Amino acid sequence: MKKVLLTGANGFFASRFYTYYKNKYEILPLGHSDLDITNENKTLEIVRVFKPDYVVHAAAVADTGSCEKNPELSYEINVKGSINIAKACSLAKSKLIYLSSDQIFNGNNESGPYDELHFPTPNTVYGDHKLKTEDELKGILDELWILRFTWLFGFPEKNCKVSSNILWNVVSAVLKDKRIKLPENEFRGMTYVYDLIENFHKIFNLPYGTYHTGSENNMSTYDIAFFILKEMRLDHKAGIYLEKDTERFKTHDRDLRISNSKSKHFDIIFPKTEDGIKNCLKDFNY
Repeated sequence: MKKVLLTGANGFFASRFYTYYKNKYEILPLGHSDLDITNENKTLEIVRVFKPDYVVHAAAVADTGSCEKNPELSYEINVKGSINIAKACSLAKSKLIYLSSDQIFNGNNESGPYDELHFPTPNTVYGDHKLKTEDELKGILDELWILRFTWLFGFPEKNCKVSSNILWNVVSAVLKDKRIKLPENEFRGMTYVYDLIENFHKIFNLPYGTYHTGSENNMSTYDIAFFILKEMRLDHKAGIYLEKDTERFKTHDRDLRISNSKSKHFDIIFPKTEDGIKNCLKDFNY
């Protein structure tokens, strides 16, 4: 049985990854209380002792607002902490899967969708630090996969963290009888978390490199929210629960759309965001 060390184990993706694969791999799930990745010596020691075949590095400060308010903390965890993980992998001869983000394209002026050869121009602290980390890790070890995630979505589950995501935000608005405001000038990939997790074992067989990992989508954030209501047969109440934000990103669309054609070439298939939403609603009987 292959051994996997999982950082950020209490997060939205990692908590579900552990539950899904715990009987397929010997997984050591580490949250912040188990491992402070900014502590280089401790990080090196834990990886050395466990000797994982793979390290799935999901630990990060992922809230973009928090990163903007505290860039020093973001750099310490998102960059330096990741460097410590890579050093540990290099010494232990472990392969590293680093979870990056589509937000490295947040400042690009040209329109997406972007492939892996497209030059990214981040304009946020979080995006900048994610891209900087990608470059740093490439200089430390060769046995490295960089996965650029899109915005993940899913429902709350027992023993799993739920983060703000498009599907749960819309469903919560309905349940709480509240109205949410969503931009019509934002376009980004949104991926059902289990469409990603069910494909994840295939990543271990890919050639090392960078991959855009998630669903493609050409609909605006507002239109996706409307689509969710439509699939729940509540589109007639869209005026109650949804407000179209026409001012945000008015002068220039926020375009984070990715192309997953490279992953598709290796038989890692992600449905479009609309189909991912249908899959999720069906899985949870909504």
